[in-house]
Amino acid sequence: MNTACVNHVLTIQTKNQPVVLERLLQVTRYRGFEVAGMEMKPMADFSGLLVTLSIVSDKPISLLTNQLNKLYDIDCLDCVESQLTQSQTSSMRA
Repeated sequence: MNTACVNHVLTIQTKNQPVVLERLLQVTRYRGFEVAGMEMKPMADFSGLLVTLSIVSDKPISLLTNQLNKLYDIDCLDCVESQLTQSQTSSMRA
């Protein structure tokens, strides 16, 4: 069975808090999105973090971005790239 999945790349500016990455990943998992890649680096003035998440899902990205924007640690969130892909899923029969 073929399902259309979309790869999304999110760039997120966050406050420099110890638990911010855990919160980002937790919300992503709760909403049923798969993290395909993640990069994190401090901002130039060390006031926060710049996080790039690569997300794969067949769900609308707005389901995730709306929830991430509610986190008080998030300063700015942008979906910078989206790309349609095909994934193969197979069902097993007993």
